[in-house]
Amino acid sequence: MAEQGYFVIADITGYTAFLSSSELEHAEDSLRSLINLLIEQTKPPLVISRLQGDAVISYAPQASFLQGQTLVEIIENTYVAFRQARERMQLNTTCTCAACQNIPNLDLKFLVHYGSYVLQQTPMYQELVGNDVNLTHRLLKNRITELTGVKAYAAYTEPAVEALGIKEFCIDMSQHTESYEHLGEVLLFIQDLQRVWKRERERRRVLVEPGEAWFTVETEIPAPPPLVWDYFTKPEYRAIVMEADGMPVENRIQGRTAPGTVYVCAHGDARIRHAVLDWKPFEYYTFETEMPMGAKSLITTQLISVAGGQSTKVLGICSKPEGNILARAVLAAMRSKMIQSIEAGTEALRKIILEELEAGVALRPQAVVVPEEQVAAAVSASVAESLAT
Repeated sequence: MAEQGYFVIADITGYTAFLSSSELEHAEDSLRSLINLLIEQTKPPLVISRLQGDAVISYAPQASFLQGQTLVEIIENTYVAFRQARERMQLNTTCTCAACQNIPNLDLKFLVHYGSYVLQQTPMYQELVGNDVNLTHRLLKNRITELTGVKAYAAYTEPAVEALGIKEFCIDMSQHTESYEHLGEVLLFIQDLQRVWKRERERRRVLVEPGEAWFTVETEIPAPPPLVWDYFTKPEYRAIVMEADGMPVENRIQGRTAPGTVYVCAHGDARIRHAVLDWKPFEYYTFETEMPMGAKSLITTQLISVAGGQSTKVLGICSKPEGNILARAVLAAMRSKMIQSIEAGTEALRKIILEELEAGVALRPQAVVVPEEQVAAAVSASVAESLAT
């Protein structure tokens, strides 16, 4: 039976030129390392379907995440990890062969589409089948770099943008059209991932460490970190944690939650502002939180992957309040009540997550383990294809 979902292809680029003048053994080692990195980064809600040469093909059923921003951030995180790995490979080699010297020329592109698919089990893979799947593969052959000059990119089709609800994200993306026989014109929105890498390198890190905590609240939820992140950052669910009447959000950056965004916690007529200072998707986020009588505190919510990524430990770490002596004295008297309130709200959300997982409102797909022999086969196929061109 056909299902609806998202298709993501992560494809290492520059590999043909990399091989044409490179020592084969070192080139294969580099490609194997980078493919393994992509496999490691492709985790729930994305499910690996198969490897195809130097590309990892994955999908996510429609109910795998709650916010479109989550899929965007999975792709951005993967690109950042790729660039970090590429830098380490450069720094850790003293080899002067062409393969090792050409490592900086390798890059990464993503194709993202939304549509229907059928899963067919083969001896090696869960094969995706359908017209929308075929379109995604056709998009690998495109003129994006030729016409835009962008080498590292994520290309979202118009149906993907609509389904993800990320139209506002596309303000800074360039529009590009490809035309294919029997398919007609396909509108794409191109995100330059070099900008993502630059943003990550410049990101200000703000993190409350456990040793600095005024108090800590902890729970564990049997779901992967990206899905737990979705629940804890989506305003209507965050309101449950804070036992608030509502949670309007101000100052999203082109539709995205990011440093500078403010969650406004409504308690009757009172409004408590939680300003985002740091936002590291699926790992942690830090707010500056208003307290009574003008005091302020930092709260870091940290997500720790456990049980092979199928469960998540959530730590809420609150720093000691800053403010005048009277404010600090009042807050000290309120500390136990605040902890009880956040613990109760966190437990209430945990129960809702479990209920929605049980009801199928949200999905927690199992991670796919890719055997090393499949990686070796993909590398060999990519090498053979590249040498033949």
